[in-house]
Amino acid sequence: MKIIFLLLTLGIFLFACGGQNQNNHTNQIPKLPSTPLPAEPASKAMPALPASTAIPVNNFQDELSKISYISDPKNISWPRVLEINGKYIYIDEKPNKIATISLGHDEVLFGITDKSQIVATTSFAQDPNSNIYSKAQGLPIITSDPENIIALNPDIVFADPYASVDLIDALEDFGIIVIQTQLSNSIEGRYNDLWLMAYATGNLNNAEILAEDIENKINILTSLSNQVENSNKTVLALSWWDAYWTAGIGSTEDSVINLGGGINAASKAGIQSNTTIDKEQLMSINPDIIVITQSPEWGGEDFYQQLIGDTSLNSITAISNSEVYLVNSNWWTTLSYWNIKGSQELAKIIYGEDNFEGFGDF
Repeated sequence: MKIIFLLLTLGIFLFACGGQNQNNHTNQIPKLPSTPLPAEPASKAMPALPASTAIPVNNFQDELSKISYISDPKNISWPRVLEINGKYIYIDEKPNKIATISLGHDEVLFGITDKSQIVATTSFAQDPNSNIYSKAQGLPIITSDPENIIALNPDIVFADPYASVDLIDALEDFGIIVIQTQLSNSIEGRYNDLWLMAYATGNLNNAEILAEDIENKINILTSLSNQVENSNKTVLALSWWDAYWTAGIGSTEDSVINLGGGINAASKAGIQSNTTIDKEQLMSINPDIIVITQSPEWGGEDFYQQLIGDTSLNSITAISNSEVYLVNSNWWTTLSYWNIKGSQELAKIIYGEDNFEGFGDF
């Protein structure tokens, strides 16, 4: 009775202070003085759920237990509780209206659900060159204006760490749940991003299907690199924005190159993350392959022509052997599982392989 009384009191308080979406709420509270559910690990400080909450058989516990944000990975009933950035986020029921303010979240979301649950996307998702253009086309476009988002009346908004504090505060003050998370560069991190969004949106079965597809694609690429000897070509991801930009250790492009069977020349040279290099460094790195990860719309074709036409760079192996490629930037720089298509693109270059039976698109 004490737990029910506390939760009723908390509900009255939120009704008095919140906005329109009172079924879903985000709040920052201390631990309630109650006994956790038997399934709750003793190390967690999650406020107890109502005693009447049914806990169905959880076939996803192995995946969910890897995600630190999920307070009780054994619980796949509603409500569900996340703990992110010191806040407890309560999701009372499967949300009907979801939006994101980052392209990576858009791409993951469309992998596990469809327009029936999504109320808006970023403008990048609806660019004709987008990975998810055909899926996102026709939906309202979300902006960083709080009034624009509030007018869409979403239950949940997914945001990356670069979203402004003022925007998030405005949405939460209105009663909209904001789930702000960093999207990962690693393969394991990609899986965790997928499962977290599926857990929050009630799409675990769809996540399982997508995860199996991702695993199949990774296995195909890994098997190819294991079968081919001397797959030790160095690959440099390059673009031009008032200087040469490359991608080293810990970058998105680094994971794409490694899965595609190459050796990241920038990482081999000790370069960290995404940074600029000068012409001397470019010549010193001397990659076997250069991939230009800049889209033609943003000067990629011009940069390609400038690079191969610069006679002072003719000593670079990639240039002298005509191994400079303009690749699909949407596969190389986005923060979602779509990067696997970039690895496939690189594998075709390295191995001269066009037959990827069973690979397909997402």
